[in-house]
Amino acid sequence: MSWLKNHAASARAIAIVALGGLALGACATNQYVDERIAMVNSRIDQTDARVTAAAQRADAANSAAQGAASDARAANTAAQSAATDARTANQRVDQLGGRVDTMERGPTRTPRG
Repeated sequence: MSWLKNHAASARAIAIVALGGLALGACATNQYVDERIAMVNSRIDQTDARVTAAAQRADAANSAAQGAASDARAANTAAQSAATDARTANQRVDQLGGRVDTMERGPTRTPRG
């Protein structure tokens, strides 16, 4: 007979003990799992803080951009008003130009008789 047949029960017991030891050795302890979860939670909290800070900076930049756009609209309105005033002034200068030319020529005298 072979050695395995003579010692089959012992071989089975050794195999069961060896597999059981390997299986139990591969299990994580509660402390290990808790430590890993705490580490992951810490990273999540850090990432959340960075995201919140970035969102606040984005909101501030958006607010500043809206303020700048409002200022630009006001400046555009003022520039349009100034352009209208300049056109009006130019029209008045053009109207007065003929009068000035007439005054510069002086009165025309016609000789008497």
